[in-house]
Amino acid sequence: MILKLHVLQNLKTDIISDIDGKAFGQGYSSLKQLRQLKAGKCQMQLVNNNTFSNLPYLEFVELTNCRIVQFTNGCIFCHLKNFRYLDLSGTMCENNNFRSFALDFKRTKIRKIKMTRTFFTSAFPPFHFFGDLANSGITELYLNKNSFVMATQSNTDTIPNTLQVLDLSDNMLIRVDFSMLTLRTLNLRNNDLGKDLEKAGYKRYDTIKLQNVDLSKNGIHSLLFIVFEGHSYLETLNLSDNALSDFSPDVSFMVRLKVLDLSKNKIKYFSQLSTMQNISRIAKQTHLKIDLSHNILECSCPSLVFLRWMFENQELFYNKDSYKCKSDNGTIIVLSRLQNTVSVLQKSCASYTALTIGISVLVVAVILILVGGLLYRYRWRLRYAYYMTRSKYKSDKLVNTEMTYAYNAFISYSEEEKDFVINECIPNLEEHEHLRLCIHQRDFIPGEEISQNITNGIHNSNKTICIITRAFLDSYYCMFEFNMARMESIYSREGHNILFLVFYEQILPRELPLIMLELVQHQSYIEYPDDLQGNVVFWNKIKEAIE
Repeated sequence: MILKLHVLQNLKTDIISDIDGKAFGQGYSSLKQLRQLKAGKCQMQLVNNNTFSNLPYLEFVELTNCRIVQFTNGCIFCHLKNFRYLDLSGTMCENNNFRSFALDFKRTKIRKIKMTRTFFTSAFPPFHFFGDLANSGITELYLNKNSFVMATQSNTDTIPNTLQVLDLSDNMLIRVDFSMLTLRTLNLRNNDLGKDLEKAGYKRYDTIKLQNVDLSKNGIHSLLFIVFEGHSYLETLNLSDNALSDFSPDVSFMVRLKVLDLSKNKIKYFSQLSTMQNISRIAKQTHLKIDLSHNILECSCPSLVFLRWMFENQELFYNKDSYKCKSDNGTIIVLSRLQNTVSVLQKSCASYTALTIGISVLVVAVILILVGGLLYRYRWRLRYAYYMTRSKYKSDKLVNTEMTYAYNAFISYSEEEKDFVINECIPNLEEHEHLRLCIHQRDFIPGEEISQNITNGIHNSNKTICIITRAFLDSYYCMFEFNMARMESIYSREGHNILFLVFYEQILPRELPLIMLELVQHQSYIEYPDDLQGNVVFWNKIKEAIE
């Protein structure tokens, strides 16, 4: 009967091998036209170099759902000179057992291997046999519907440089990271790569030649910005059936992209203008098509730029008339009349934008006024704190009445009263009473800021004597000295007043600043008498005040 089938090309038969591995008798050797063998019921105790020895012309071998107890080392397929395709789907293989079987690939020219539902207990793909396939010319490898958890470089040998299609779909992969320099198609559908793709990529090197990538159904919520870096050959990218609410990775590398499938996600709009600009640029060269079906887009002011871009680039989108969006009030709008939707949204957002700008300006103005008011109110306190912080004497803030100061008094006066200070104050207080005065023209440190000299001088003096004249009131630095002395009293002298006012001229109360008038009403001051008898009393009072 077998001899009469010498022209048979395709054969489907039950396969049972004996303990020697023989499954096909000598009569099968006459089937010189037989190219394809497909197993029906299949139970093989042993697969070795005897199993297919009488079928030397086979090109396609399908051993699906076959029960194979053991593979042995040897020449299982090497005598099949035209062997191109092997299907072991549903045939349970352990990695160690498969290793013996895979060694035979070194001596074949196999092009396609399919091992769907083959590794039920392996956490890692059997990439160790890549070395055995290095010289075979393999182009397609299907490892889908297994139990793999990780596919990383540490668990793999180098992928054969002829391999173009790798299918790892329908596994449980949480991490993919290996060299794929020569791959053209990578199928990772229905895995669990979502968390990994948020912080890492799935490729090891920047330069790759992938043309088709399927990452659908991976629980992806967001993508690392550079996840597609180096994908300059990519033509089809499938990200459907995920949980993306936005699409904002860098797509500038995808200069050959033709299909972008984002259907069945949770995309509201594209938030990055650069993404839209890059897609428009690519579409001019490749006629790119995008599928956003089964997403509920957002019709709101934040999404207006995206919707306007959609309207201006309608040719990019598959089935655009079926797209839907949700307005702020929860209404679902079919975007079959996208132009009208954009127009209505532009009008409502224009008034909203104006209102937002107005409120923002008002809020900023109120904040500035409040801050300005606080700064003005506490300006002297802040300036005092600033200069005291810079002072090397900052640590002496808390002092007592027995503390020794460098000066008995700091003399604050305008330039018009310089003669009075030199001819009256210095002789009467320093020369006669042996008191130490801080005079700015004499005692300030050269090269130091004036404000810093003033603050240091007041801080290092027991009292501050202000020679009040109209010129004093008009002088910036005189009033600065007056206010710094006030701050010194409050914050460094435990509230003890260190100011002593000397009215060198007759000045009406209404001419005085309010803060000085309040001080005059509550603290001691003295008027300069300008007569001989009064002068004696005057200088005695000054001496008592500053000792």
